[in-house]
Amino acid sequence: MKKKGLKIVSLILAMLMLSTCVCTGLSAFAAEETDAEGSSIAVDETVAEETTIDDSDAAQAVTEDATNAETEAPVKPAKKDKFSVGAAGDTVYCQDSAGWSNVYCYMWNSASDSNAGWPGEKMTSLGDGVFEYKLKKDYKNIIFNNGGSTQTGDMNYPGNSQIYDNSTGQWEPYSTSPVKITSFTASVESPCYLGTSVLLNAAANSSAGALTYKFSANSTVIYQGNASSCAWVPTTTGNYTLKVDVSDTSGNTNSRSISMEVKDASVLDVPFIAAFSNSLKTNTQIKRGSAVTFTLGALGGKVGTNLLFYKFEVTDPDGSPNVAYYTTKNTYVVTPTKLGKYTITAYVQNSYNDTVEKTYTYTAVDTITEDTSGGGSDYTPVTTPSPTTTRPVTTPTADPTPSGGIMGDVNMDKIVSVKDATAIQMKIALMDVKVFDSSVADVNHDTFINVKDATRIQMFVAKLIDKF
Repeated sequence: MKKKGLKIVSLILAMLMLSTCVCTGLSAFAAEETDAEGSSIAVDETVAEETTIDDSDAAQAVTEDATNAETEAPVKPAKKDKFSVGAAGDTVYCQDSAGWSNVYCYMWNSASDSNAGWPGEKMTSLGDGVFEYKLKKDYKNIIFNNGGSTQTGDMNYPGNSQIYDNSTGQWEPYSTSPVKITSFTASVESPCYLGTSVLLNAAANSSAGALTYKFSANSTVIYQGNASSCAWVPTTTGNYTLKVDVSDTSGNTNSRSISMEVKDASVLDVPFIAAFSNSLKTNTQIKRGSAVTFTLGALGGKVGTNLLFYKFEVTDPDGSPNVAYYTTKNTYVVTPTKLGKYTITAYVQNSYNDTVEKTYTYTAVDTITEDTSGGGSDYTPVTTPSPTTTRPVTTPTADPTPSGGIMGDVNMDKIVSVKDATAIQMKIALMDVKVFDSSVADVNHDTFINVKDATRIQMFVAKLIDKF
């Protein structure tokens, strides 16, 4: 019986050792002892002193151990946040189109979990305005800044190999193509208007061959060739994606895009400069000794008399200006006589004296080197409907007897105002004017009644001059 009891003790000890492997509650088994087969097992010293045990006790011990093993299941490890998995080791890029020079990257998960203190870590310049930052751990949020004073808003981290343009505020996949597009711009911001000539300009380079450019609007090709710029004139309202695809002779490609909304300008009371073009179809150069015709394309502003008035101020390389007047002609001829920079400020004004202006710069050269195949800023006019206001029909009458009244008071209401300038504009446009005193209309005393007199009255009303 004693021998049988020893066998049972050995069996019990082996089962207790197995139970210890799966249960953490049997912490009393601390000492080691070697069984008959040479296996090292943990035993309780008080149990080791016991030499016999009944079969019923052994059965009860086995049952209790099995019960404990079922009730104490192992603990599963916690799952990681699905959003940030794989972020560590990623690379994020910033295209410094805004000219920050130094670009920093600040990334964070919470107030106490960020890649560095503000403004973050300085990004590494790759050249051509592109900066990179390699993530050292998982982060959900990102801000780019120039060292703290200028920054983007809070943004969600978009994923590996994405590049952010700090001028357009857009993300796009970063390409490792040898074709590098350093900028893609439009001459006007969104929204623009029907008939506006939008100059698209791309700057790119490649170490693998000459470049070809393809510009498109909503997949419709605008221009394809060697010129890095072209003009686009929208003819339909809506939302557009303007895109440039650049390829080199080795077959490498890259692309950039801009979003643009187009609206109808006919509802604008104040005029809008839609385009400024010249007969050479250039963007930056004009030729010394050759006449070039500039055309100002304006939209909207059809109020009152429905007339628009134009003026061109030209300053030569020596800083000498021309003498400019408002006329109803939207063209102006310039013959540069000197080499260097010419500045042209174009004005457009409606009959309520609402005025807008825009300045353009050209360089006079002896030989045009600019590639004009892209069309420059060529203006294509788009007809827009005039306001539907019905003007009352009046019967023309002869001018009243000269009153010898107030100079400039052509409508004889005893005050010189913008109404008098409008009356002159209507008169020279051969429109019906019920009351018009021609004896006080020639306010610049050049023996003619023309738009110069209307301009002179406008200057008087604006207190730019104090007499006629």
